[in-house]
Amino acid sequence: MTHPWLPRIVAVAALALPSLAQGELTVNINQSQSNFTWTGTTSLGAVVGNPSNAFQLAGTAGLRIYPLGNDAIASADLPATGSAAVVPNIRGKINNVLPFLPPLATIAVDNLAMKFSAPPFTVAPNGSFTATVTATYLSGVATITPFGQAPTSTDLTGQQSAPTSQTGTLTQVGTTLFLVMPVNTTFPFNDPASGVTGSFSIAGTMRGSWVLPAAGTYCTAKVNSLGCTPALSFSGTPSWTNGLPFLVNASNVVSQKTGLAFYGYAPSSAPFQSGIKCVAPPTFRTVNQNSGGSASGADCTGTYSFDFNALVRSQVDPGLVPGRKVYAQIWSRDPASPSLTGLTNAVQFTIAP
Repeated sequence: MTHPWLPRIVAVAALALPSLAQGELTVNINQSQSNFTWTGTTSLGAVVGNPSNAFQLAGTAGLRIYPLGNDAIASADLPATGSAAVVPNIRGKINNVLPFLPPLATIAVDNLAMKFSAPPFTVAPNGSFTATVTATYLSGVATITPFGQAPTSTDLTGQQSAPTSQTGTLTQVGTTLFLVMPVNTTFPFNDPASGVTGSFSIAGTMRGSWVLPAAGTYCTAKVNSLGCTPALSFSGTPSWTNGLPFLVNASNVVSQKTGLAFYGYAPSSAPFQSGIKCVAPPTFRTVNQNSGGSASGADCTGTYSFDFNALVRSQVDPGLVPGRKVYAQIWSRDPASPSLTGLTNAVQFTIAP
């Protein structure tokens, strides 16, 4: 079945950037369930916890998902966004071979945070995946204090681990995604001032989730020629796989007049046809509708209703993918208005897988 908006969307899809083929999500890391340990080796000897080598990750991690056909999560990648902080700060020591003597050195790593990257990987129907993950330090300072010497500090920002194969899961329950990703990787270490070299390894499992943000209205509608303020509303859940409608509706509009919804990927508040255009360019439009309402005379009984889930499922616009935030507004004819047009306020929503 051909969707009535197909010709218009195909025209804009040909100009769409490849980056619109995926939606980027921010995964919130569950600190209490993201437990890790570290180990270290140096030219002076092994590094042990002082008192502990346990830590957790807290913060966020970026995730992009790539739909294919009816599979909302056919593949994914890690785009090196977000910030996962090490909690608490790391404290270690290099024990003396003679246990009754002070440590050969103490090591402190403060304000350590990292991001994760991985090229595209396939996600199986059960959610399992294997990804080649690289961790990059966003911040952190390592301070080494050799016995009897002054401390020296090294900025760890920008240091990367070796790419390492990790097997995890990415699953969906309702409109929530759950990411479980083991991280077992090693960072080289070099402190030129003290001459100490070595490596630090981390091992554990990062657990986090992405929850569909709530949809909401914003911006200001234009009062029409009859003195009515159009009201925009919505119902349902925007989703790639949900077979039910996600309706963007307008009421209180002039009866028996043509209207359409236009949408884009950023908000705006720009003067437009004696009202406010609430969606930033580029914008894309749906098929026209008639507002209906009273058949005789003009009044404010007109309404519009646009099913965005049907548009998403049609897959004719590569920008409408899971994780994409969409901004939409309804435009209509208003012949008695100086601009001849009417404008509602706007709605923002995010497409769930």
